[in-house]
Amino acid sequence: MKNVNSEENQYKFSYQAVGVCLAANIPVILWGNPGQGKTQVVNHFAKQLKRKPATIIAGIREPSDFIGLPALKSESMEYYPPKWAKDLAKEERAGIVFFDEVSTAPPSVQAALLRVCLERVVGELELDNETRIIAAANPPGIAADGWDLAAPLANRFCHIEWRLPAAVVAKGFKGMWPEYELPTIDEKYFQNDVNDELSTIGDFLLRSESAKTKITTAVPDSIEARSKGFPTPRSWEMAAKASAAVTHLNLDEGLRKLLLTGCVGKVAGEQYMTYRNETDLPDPEDIIANPLMDLDLRPDKANRIGHTVLRAYKEDPTSDRWKQVSKFLVRLFDEGKPDVAYSITRHYISMPSNWPVLPELAKRISDFTKN
Repeated sequence: MKNVNSEENQYKFSYQAVGVCLAANIPVILWGNPGQGKTQVVNHFAKQLKRKPATIIAGIREPSDFIGLPALKSESMEYYPPKWAKDLAKEERAGIVFFDEVSTAPPSVQAALLRVCLERVVGELELDNETRIIAAANPPGIAADGWDLAAPLANRFCHIEWRLPAAVVAKGFKGMWPEYELPTIDEKYFQNDVNDELSTIGDFLLRSESAKTKITTAVPDSIEARSKGFPTPRSWEMAAKASAAVTHLNLDEGLRKLLLTGCVGKVAGEQYMTYRNETDLPDPEDIIANPLMDLDLRPDKANRIGHTVLRAYKEDPTSDRWKQVSKFLVRLFDEGKPDVAYSITRHYISMPSNWPVLPELAKRISDFTKN
């Protein structure tokens, strides 16, 4: 018998993964069989975010719907954007472009989508850079007149498997479709987390290359594998943003794994997860017991250490441990890591507790926000 809780948890991770990609502005594609509610969930996200969605059925479009309609003007050729792009550009707030049925789009249309997905450019029109990109596809074998996704297009997305488990459908049919809160990223501090993650990925790639593991760029041999996530510098950068968002929002490690493998593929994603988890991080319980213990607090490690301490505290939240974690956060402020300390502290003080913020930590927060 299948583990219902496990299936529901996987659905939760898939749902949250889409939310993380939207929050971090990472193009995301949902892969799943017909009738799994992919379109509905995109519309639901658009409603929650108060962004106008533009749904484009890729398989019935022409290349000109994305590269623009050519027209001669003043002895030069210009490409006029289609109506859907002009309508979206008029919106006060950047919208969401939803490319549905991408696996039914022929190669010429997929090629026309390349610049739209990466640069948000349609014809001569530049959409707001904050425009979110979502796509959905059925596996080519069951898609209507299906095609494999071309590698250049696939490499622009984080790939998420999407299915509705029976337990979720049963609840939904009773009027209880599960919903999970969308993450909110603080852009002021998020880039610090991204830079830390890029540094860690850079170290991982250097070590992999020295071990003759070609993982910086590894284009799969099979057409099917090239249709999903695989490692290139571009997809590693997406992976860094996705993983940084998980850290920034203090989300589950299972979600981090899903996003990493969605960006760079199963092998590369799991190898990086192992490296990340085993790279000389101290036991968070030792830090809670002794916040002033000897530590390597260079910025990338300080960020990761701080979040492991928060996760350890959440598993056993007591008054004494609250005070010990507060002392560690004060230490981060005092040892020249104020950005890291403040980012972590924001999550810490938002946790449900019956204990006040320690005066010394409150002072560090106040001093930091005044500067």
